[in-house]
Amino acid sequence: MATIQLDAIKREKLGGSHAEHLRREGRVPGILYGHGEPTTAFHVKELSLRPLIYTQETHTINLSIDGKTSLCILREIQFHPTTDRVRHIDLIALHAGEKIRVDVPVVLSGTAAGVKDGGIVDFTLHKLSVETLPESIPEHIDVDVRGLKIGHSVHVKDLPAHPGYTILGDENAVIVSCVPPKQVDATAVAAAAVEPEQIQAKGKKDEEK
Repeated sequence: MATIQLDAIKREKLGGSHAEHLRREGRVPGILYGHGEPTTAFHVKELSLRPLIYTQETHTINLSIDGKTSLCILREIQFHPTTDRVRHIDLIALHAGEKIRVDVPVVLSGTAAGVKDGGIVDFTLHKLSVETLPESIPEHIDVDVRGLKIGHSVHVKDLPAHPGYTILGDENAVIVSCVPPKQVDATAVAAAAVEPEQIQAKGKKDEEK
């Protein structure tokens, strides 16, 4: 797994007004959480976060705060609702031999068999939560869809067990399906066919009054 270097400065002042001042200066406030350790507030250059945002892979982060280095991983990233600019990040410190829970991107491989018959791939679960040791965090979880036919789905429970991590959550959750191309259209057509009949029936009742 690739490790990204992130140089940060410790935040001496906290609060919303100071955070907004940092954002105007092109900085992003953040928090480093540790297990049994005090949290550390910091800020980083907004541009330095691009490798963490525009990627489909999981990365570890070598965070340097005023010369002190910590190996960590991204826990949460908050975006502005209208500009999509990063407003805040949360990181979790990693310790050798200590398992953590982390969300890992799902990547589809191959072309679903149902696509050749006109089916459409419906990719619904883009991340999976796993429990793993820091050294075993996967960059992504690969899901082979080559055998996926129309009307079939791949569930969490269908994925093979992996010695490096355990997938958490609902094992019956659907990751990806192959649906008929006119499944939605057929429903709409059926609804449209019923509606005129209802209108016509209502008109007859009005005439009888």
